[in-house]
Amino acid sequence: MIEIRAPRPETDIGPLTEATNRPGVRNGTLRLPFTTEDLIRQRLTKPSPDVHQLVACWDGLAVGQGSLMLNRGRRRHAGEVFLFIHDDYWGRGLGRALLSALLDLADNWYGLTRVGLEAATHNTRAIAMYEAHGFQREGLKRADVINNGRLEDSLVMGRIRPAPAYGEDAQ
Repeated sequence: MIEIRAPRPETDIGPLTEATNRPGVRNGTLRLPFTTEDLIRQRLTKPSPDVHQLVACWDGLAVGQGSLMLNRGRRRHAGEVFLFIHDDYWGRGLGRALLSALLDLADNWYGLTRVGLEAATHNTRAIAMYEAHGFQREGLKRADVINNGRLEDSLVMGRIRPAPAYGEDAQ
């Protein structure tokens, strides 16, 4: 069973640390090898006020995490999403559920009109999921990331939607 919820550091640090160190998560994200529990603890217990974090659980176990990072100043209408799911739990709908919850926050609670992300170009399953949620390909960052000793490209994607309705228009 899928559950999307706020992080619970007392139970989530160990499982999320294990997930971030899986080869699929590492190759599909910007994670470095050997992520420590201290780093995950710091991210869960001392987040920036401009970062909203969610955890994806399968049968009560934290197996993924997502963040909505709000921009500031003249870019306050926009944010960025980041997410990962433990390799052993791919294909079960956790990524879709987590992304949907992050976009609900962006749309219905923060009123963002733009949400962006970057994806590894070889991560075709994630790219298809992002496109199914309305993200479009916007550009390519060539030789952007080093992964296993090779430079790889990153795909820049964005989703733009109208500003939230106001007053009578909201009905």
